[in-house]
Amino acid sequence: MKRITKILASSLLIVGFCLPAVACEGPGEKNPVSDTDILLASGGKTDYTVIIPEEAAAYEEYAAELLQSNFEKATGAHIAIQSDGGAALDTDEKVLSVGKTSVLEDSGITLTVEEMNEDGFKLKTFGNTVVMAGASGSGTIYSVQEFLHYQFGYEVYSADEIYLENESEVTLKKFDVTEIPAFRGRTFDGQAAYNAEYSVALRLRPNTPAAEFDYGDSRDWIGFSHSYYQIIDPSIYNDQKEHPESYHPEWFSAGQLCFMADGLFEEFVNNLKELIKENPYGKIVSLGEMDGAGYCNCDECSKEKSAYGLSGYIVRFMNRVVAETEKDPEIAERDLVYCMFAYTASGSIVPPVKTETGEILDESCRPCDKLYVRVTPLNPVCYKHAWSDPNCSYNQSIYEYFKGWASITDNLYVWDYNTNFSAYYFFYDNFDSLQKNLQFYRDIGIVNLSRENTTGSTVRSLTDLDTYLNAKLMWDPDENVGELTEDFLNHFYKEGAPYMRQYIDLMRSNANFNDATLSEGYHLLCYQSPGDLARYWPKRILEQALELLEKAQETYAPLKESDPVLYETLYNRVLKESVCVRYMIISNFTTYYPNNPSLLVQMLDQFEIDAEIVQATCDHEGGSTSDWVEEMRS
Repeated sequence: MKRITKILASSLLIVGFCLPAVACEGPGEKNPVSDTDILLASGGKTDYTVIIPEEAAAYEEYAAELLQSNFEKATGAHIAIQSDGGAALDTDEKVLSVGKTSVLEDSGITLTVEEMNEDGFKLKTFGNTVVMAGASGSGTIYSVQEFLHYQFGYEVYSADEIYLENESEVTLKKFDVTEIPAFRGRTFDGQAAYNAEYSVALRLRPNTPAAEFDYGDSRDWIGFSHSYYQIIDPSIYNDQKEHPESYHPEWFSAGQLCFMADGLFEEFVNNLKELIKENPYGKIVSLGEMDGAGYCNCDECSKEKSAYGLSGYIVRFMNRVVAETEKDPEIAERDLVYCMFAYTASGSIVPPVKTETGEILDESCRPCDKLYVRVTPLNPVCYKHAWSDPNCSYNQSIYEYFKGWASITDNLYVWDYNTNFSAYYFFYDNFDSLQKNLQFYRDIGIVNLSRENTTGSTVRSLTDLDTYLNAKLMWDPDENVGELTEDFLNHFYKEGAPYMRQYIDLMRSNANFNDATLSEGYHLLCYQSPGDLARYWPKRILEQALELLEKAQETYAPLKESDPVLYETLYNRVLKESVCVRYMIISNFTTYYPNNPSLLVQMLDQFEIDAEIVQATCDHEGGSTSDWVEEMRS
């Protein structure tokens, strides 16, 4: 058997597979995949056919083509795709059934969103026939990815790194696989947000309008994340000159809305109904407060908040909104859910419960069955440590807030963060908290998880590994992180992997040393300027880091002549990390290299060239790397 690794140009959109949760058996569990002696392909030929429904949906055609193309790459055999023709399941037929075919219908396999958490799937062998399908469009694609993984070792490590085994003769596996994700919604910013098919490859739900099919997160949501002003538009209701007939300045206060103002509720509901009907594909209606703003303090609002807390004030209003909106028969039949924020930025993250006892302040503060609460822990919180870490001073209150919300509702979403928005390129050692937090979310019943990463950028320190681990753990938080990391490093960095491993160990050791020895510990906040962070990173550590990265690049030297495309790909993968380390050095240049302006110019010149090569165009939220370079030059 020959093993090959395919390297594809980063501009291509590629789909692939995530390591399955069922790969690790528990005591007494039946192995879901075993061998047979049924010939799947041999000598570049196959007797098998891929079948799809007579009127196949776009996702079923896509999944079938994914199966067809990789089948041929792995075996050299072209496998035809044809419609099912209404045929029943025949275990003698050599058929690979994809999606909602007549064969699936006759197989007795059941697939419901309630059972499968929307994106779950089943993969089962019946004699010579294999049936693969999901409860949704994405689940069907995942079932094909699962088949490819077990048959041909198919695995996606990044948008330009796909592993596939090449075999001249392959026998069919016997499948009895059921996969259900830990979270119904799984979206991730950064690289995955700007490449919809790559997002699907990692079993994430694309949150970009570029998503090809209607299973993406962008199609799930109705309304912006911060939707108050989308529903009650200030340009219509707070502009006396242009819209005197609808002028209601009393509805707007402190950056949010005054929920107690006369007429606001009725207009809010009417506008929301229109927004819902304009978005026929949506499933989740956003009732999200505006970003970073306070709430009205008029007498009526102050009285309401005094009695029920800020979050209770919001829940009570939104419960009324949901009840009134759902009276519309056209909307009610769609089985929508509604989602409000519980946000650190405004203080609404504090649940409406009594601090002493944890009891709900009032039953009217309990979110109704259709109202979900999106808990959003922003600054000041620490992502170096898990929420449950009793020694982290930043996270103790957040941990209690999560538990408080979980005590009054099962309808919980999370929007959390995965980077430092003030300095994307600084080493962000959240490896210890990542798995623990996701397991915590799973255990308290979080339904939908959105992780905001490098908004506006595809680059942060260890960006490819970070995306890979997040995707894996959002599907199954119990995956072995050490094994995942080792596997990723070996495939993504290849000969340079040993040095990249040393680099990660060096950087993490420094972060952990700071955490263990500094009286205040070492914390990772969502907003920490380069100036605040530089003191934690001694010059000797960063210089050692660069040396290790250079040694990793040197391992690729033999490829310069034999495979220059692969050489450039691998070299630039390490270069991306080098850009991040040099950003850290230049940010603290005057401390590391005082009175050496010529060296600064030299470093900035090379940094600018390399940053452009790896497309490191945005160094912080709303900023640009080129502006930062010019600032350093001045």
